[in-house]
Amino acid sequence: MRQIVAITLFYFAATLGVSAADNNDVQQGIFDSYLKLANEGDVVAQYVVAQRYETGKGTAQDMEKAFYWYEMAAKQNYPLALVKIEARDKATAKVEPPAAAAVSAPKPTPPPAVVKKEPAKKPAPAPSQPKPKPVKAPEVTVAAVTTDASPRPAKPAVRRDEPKPEAKAPVPEIVVARAAPIVEPPKPDINVTQALLAGKWKRNQEEAEYLPSANAACLQSSNTEIVCFSGELTRNVDNAGLTYNVKSVISGFNNKEAKFNLRYVYNVVHVAGKPHAAPNGMSSEMNDMAVKTGWQEPGVAMECRLRDEHSLSCTRNDRRMTYQFVRE
Repeated sequence: MRQIVAITLFYFAATLGVSAADNNDVQQGIFDSYLKLANEGDVVAQYVVAQRYETGKGTAQDMEKAFYWYEMAAKQNYPLALVKIEARDKATAKVEPPAAAAVSAPKPTPPPAVVKKEPAKKPAPAPSQPKPKPVKAPEVTVAAVTTDASPRPAKPAVRRDEPKPEAKAPVPEIVVARAAPIVEPPKPDINVTQALLAGKWKRNQEEAEYLPSANAACLQSSNTEIVCFSGELTRNVDNAGLTYNVKSVISGFNNKEAKFNLRYVYNVVHVAGKPHAAPNGMSSEMNDMAVKTGWQEPGVAMECRLRDEHSLSCTRNDRRMTYQFVRE
């Protein structure tokens, strides 16, 4: 790493006085620095060399050499190189044609079966129903009722004095005020690992650098950790153009509360004397990248929480900023 820092500083000083026409010489010098480290076994340099062979940046485009270095980096489990090798294998996989189905000879059609008609049967005569017997009406005997026509004397009505109800004072109604019950919102219960790896995350329509995205490849290294590496990114800081990559570690998964911890660190590999015309890195309001080469430890730690499976927020541990991310 000291070697590439020294070489990068040399080219940084050189770019202060060169014109745009000499930019190819500067890029070739950067490529040569990466190639030397790649031959020494530096996995990040191996991936960058492969990427530059693929795009022809700082060297002649050579896809065979590009995938040679992708394979070297993949042997050291570099996530972005593994993604490249997997994509190549899928593209070059041959699909075997389906075997021709055996054509069997058509079976002869059997002759139509002869159906014998049975002679029509004569309908059986309907059984005769017995005639109903006449029912004799029952005799009704009327009993004689004797009545006494003489009137009976009426009994005198007994008068009773009913007690008058006493007037009672009205009892005041006591109203007990009840406090409204506090309803807590249901806590999310999300598989954090599955939600993070299920899509490509963005912030303000920009690809995330330390979450799974088009700019960063992430692999689950264990049940408790996800490691992400970004590709070669560019950003302008203090009128200087920085070329860098990002490594992030995601851990501390809490599915019940949908929380996790994230820590990322920048690795600046080149500093140009002028801003990049079209930087492809994620913009940062904090300007947390220094204009110098090398790993910028200790990095930035954040506490994150998923609102649902398609949105999350991350707050820096220093509470200086909260970032919102969404995925498709």
